[in-house]
Amino acid sequence: MTTVLAHRKYRLASRLAYDTARTFGLYAVVAFAALLAASVVWREITGEYESFAQLVLFAVPLIVIVIAWVHLSKSYPLGIAGGLTRREFLTAYALFGLATVLVTAGLTQLGLMVDGRFAAARGAEPGMGFYGLAALEAVVRPALYFACGAAAAAAKLRFRSTRIGVALSALIVVAVVYRQVAYYAVMKALGMENGSADGSVFEYPLVDLSAIHPYLDLVLAVAFTLTAWALLARAPMPPKRA
Repeated sequence: MTTVLAHRKYRLASRLAYDTARTFGLYAVVAFAALLAASVVWREITGEYESFAQLVLFAVPLIVIVIAWVHLSKSYPLGIAGGLTRREFLTAYALFGLATVLVTAGLTQLGLMVDGRFAAARGAEPGMGFYGLAALEAVVRPALYFACGAAAAAAKLRFRSTRIGVALSALIVVAVVYRQVAYYAVMKALGMENGSADGSVFEYPLVDLSAIHPYLDLVLAVAFTLTAWALLARAPMPPKRA
């Protein structure tokens, strides 16, 4: 019995990872493959190669935020009601987050490599300069987005007032998604701008991260992780099932 209880957190982490793989993960891989095939067909019809599959890569930040938000919002009440302690749940969710970040980093790099091979084989330049191109970014960026989604969900769980929880959740997500806009504004005010001169930083807030060093996002990832942890530590405990 003691062994079974000790492994509850690992079973929860495994279940969350499995649910994510068969839903969000599977849909993303299928969409990437379908759009890659569409790019090949487009090349045969028009003679030009358009990388439609990059749309999936550009959506990775939003996908990771949604994964973190959905699973925390659903699993916290169910886990606590099912008999898990708050500490067990936090450990399980942290393990799930680590797995999500590492798998996302690997799939992003694989997607970039495959898309680059197809583009190069058809006389087009591989997509450059967007999220996940470098190995450090491939780990740091999803870590930040997962922490963002977790913090947003934790804010909703922490406050009994729906309005406060929703407002704080939205503020967290907007702050992360549009952080490069704030960064560019600060740099411009200091006369050190390193953003896009044509304003694309404002048009594609999840894509143009060239002005933000990965270490800055690492700091934010740690900050939002601690925020999520602190909010959940004070979140109401749902009644346990009899």
